[in-house]
Amino acid sequence: MMSAMQLTTVEATLIGTAVGALASFSSTLLIQRATLARDRENRIWERRATVYEDALTSVHRGERFRAGVLETGELPEVPAQRGREVEADLVLARLKIYGSRRVVNAHASTVAAMTEWITSVAVWKEQAAQGRTPLRDPAGDPLWAAVLREAARAQKSDLEFVAIVQVEIQTKPEADGAAHPLLSRLTWWRHRP
Repeated sequence: MMSAMQLTTVEATLIGTAVGALASFSSTLLIQRATLARDRENRIWERRATVYEDALTSVHRGERFRAGVLETGELPEVPAQRGREVEADLVLARLKIYGSRRVVNAHASTVAAMTEWITSVAVWKEQAAQGRTPLRDPAGDPLWAAVLREAARAQKSDLEFVAIVQVEIQTKPEADGAAHPLLSRLTWWRHRP
């Protein structure tokens, strides 16, 4: 008759140690992977926030530029225009890398609206070359009325962009495309009484 297998104390200790070591190793590995994923997400989030700040700064700079032109009717001299173009290209590139499609599209709309406004200002200013005096009166000069319309359109586009960025910053996009408030990422916050 075969007897039941009996473990000696040493064997039981070795088996227990092996199981404990395996559990410890597994939990360490899982924790490390979770930490790396969280660190990566935080780095991406920081880069996204930085590029959103740069884009918002660019939009606000455009608003000030537009306000100055509308107030004076003159395009200011911009000595470092090439530097600003490079800066705008970098912001756009980083937006395409880190920004959501919605933010990138809103930024493109803002740039297009600003371009249309600048074009309308240029057309208004061209009157002087044709012997007409450009007037800053929408009733007396339909081209100035077009400048004001395009300025309003650009302003609306800027405000929409800012609103979209604010929503994006204050929410966390999920894989399903739905946005959830950032506070939902904090488990302790959800369970507060």
